[in-house]
Amino acid sequence: MSANEKRILIVDDDEAIRTLLFTILRRRAFAVDRACNGLEALERLRRCRYSLLLLDLMMPGKNGWEVMDELKTIRADLRPVVIVLTAGNEPRDLDPALVAGSIRKPFEVEILIDTVVACLRALTALPQLPDCPPADSATSSGKVN
Repeated sequence: MSANEKRILIVDDDEAIRTLLFTILRRRAFAVDRACNGLEALERLRRCRYSLLLLDLMMPGKNGWEVMDELKTIRADLRPVVIVLTAGNEPRDLDPALVAGSIRKPFEVEILIDTVVACLRALTALPQLPDCPPADSATSSGKVN
């Protein structure tokens, strides 16, 4: 696969949130993948290029802060824009070179979707890596094996 696309990665340890966001974004015909933790997110980031990352900060194992540290090693023009999703009281010193904004949980679904759409409109589609599999949202069931 080498087509240009604006792919979204949802990273959250809460399955209900991952499923909700995945379903809503897939219904709006976005190319969407999911990861249940920071380690899985970093693996997906090695295989595919993402335009947008919906990232939970508070996760077991590798957390969102650690994922953002790894993102800093990606060339700026190929790095996804990050929208932080959090229920915590993290400090607001998020790196503006990485993070477009933050949304507190529980969130209003329409506000989150409007934010995603606005970000994607402002971004240029990225050339996908050759070994990147089709988006989870492209499968008939949307289930990750």
